[in-house]
Amino acid sequence: MHVVQTVFRDAAPQVRDFSLLQFCSPQLLLVFGAGTWSKWLIQPLADGFSQAVRLGCSTAGEISKLGVTAGSYVVTAIHFNATDLHQAATTPSSMKDSFAAGMRLGMQLPAPGLRAVMVLGQGLNINGSALIAGLSQVLPPSVLIFGGLAGDDAAFMETWVLDNSGVHNNHVACVGLYGEALALAHGTRGDWQPFGLTHKVTRRMNNVLFKLDGKPTLDVCRRYLGEHAANLPASGLLFPFDMLASDQSEDGLIRTGYGLQVAQSDHDDYPPHRATPSRLKVKHLHHA
Repeated sequence: MHVVQTVFRDAAPQVRDFSLLQFCSPQLLLVFGAGTWSKWLIQPLADGFSQAVRLGCSTAGEISKLGVTAGSYVVTAIHFNATDLHQAATTPSSMKDSFAAGMRLGMQLPAPGLRAVMVLGQGLNINGSALIAGLSQVLPPSVLIFGGLAGDDAAFMETWVLDNSGVHNNHVACVGLYGEALALAHGTRGDWQPFGLTHKVTRRMNNVLFKLDGKPTLDVCRRYLGEHAANLPASGLLFPFDMLASDQSEDGLIRTGYGLQVAQSDHDDYPPHRATPSRLKVKHLHHA
């Protein structure tokens, strides 16, 4: 396998030097970056790498061999020696369609020889957990699923996903990787440190969290965030929830609060939901 990466920092239309990327004759092109750049970069990439499977999304910061940047584009070209690729995509009609969208993706991927699936989704009107559950429902248990949801630099306005059909603000796309020669490794933990008390989920509906310990979730978050509460929902990305196991142990499952607002949780038109045994602990990013 041969991997080449280029970081574009200048948004000027004339900056389109793909020579380093073309050197490895990529079968897979991964693109992550600021959404505003898609107007001038995506089509030239499609023209220059028409033979490659293209997958990517907008971000809230780009990670590359140079470190973490913002307002840039990271393009990674990958040439495999003995791995086949198959792309699939779908458009969820609503957040409630997330599970079914995952199933539709999975059913588009041929099963024989499938080793892993990289999936990227629009980040605003989707339930990522339900999407993965739908994929898992139709894929063999041995298939590794990895990926993430698109960002827009914490603006919460519009995100986009790139596949071979172009750029879409409502898309979910994936690439299946095939072949016994493919060696896989993955990690799921991050450098988060806990603070505050543990809270019991006392009202929720699917992925909508209404109350903690009988109090509106937003009120609880405001108490912990202090001055950062004024910057919600963007600041909520820095203070995700740690999902604890039934014995109160930490299992590394972290969920980000999205769309924190004065919701309808205090109104009677939402049906009550039984309290679940899940518990939460607010965590913040440890700056080492």
